[in-house]
Amino acid sequence: MDTLSLSVNAVSYTVAAEIPTTDDPFSGPIKNIAPWNFTVLAVVMFVVTSLSLTENFLVMFVTFKFRQLRQPLNYIIVNLAIADFLVSLTGGLISFLTNARGYFFLGRWACVLEGFAVTFFGIVALWSLAVLSFERFFVICRPLGNIRLQAKHAILGLLFVWTFSFIWTFPPVLGWNRYTVSKIGTTCEPDW
Repeated sequence: MDTLSLSVNAVSYTVAAEIPTTDDPFSGPIKNIAPWNFTVLAVVMFVVTSLSLTENFLVMFVTFKFRQLRQPLNYIIVNLAIADFLVSLTGGLISFLTNARGYFFLGRWACVLEGFAVTFFGIVALWSLAVLSFERFFVICRPLGNIRLQAKHAILGLLFVWTFSFIWTFPPVLGWNRYTVSKIGTTCEPDW
């Protein structure tokens, strides 16, 4: 251990120097977090991911099975279900696996892909909710008269949602900022 000796007003002090340890989240668990925490997180992520995948798949399946549900408003709801399904599939599954191991064992490139996918599909889901809100505003408040959501409006809204999300989440993949491991070391996120 390194020591640091100081002399102040003729009084000598010897202090052990702190050697910073860098925890590499790709090589092992963060040392200041107890292993049981990762086990609890893995169990929670398994339950949440399983429920999310099941429920969102059911929304997609029922909508595609029953023709009468294929309405322009439901395009947006199905889009929300698809985005949530993909968030759960990419983020939930990877989070379960990495929490079960206690660290992000998949490597840096997988971290970038997971961070991008979860952020991208998450923003798609949020903006799908915004488009739904916008549509409900026009139906309930009628600021432009009796305008109804048609298929072309829904498709334009979805095109906007996916394009907007891609524009905001892809630059870190190219090096304009980055996707990095979260503080707990088992998931990845934008370094905003």
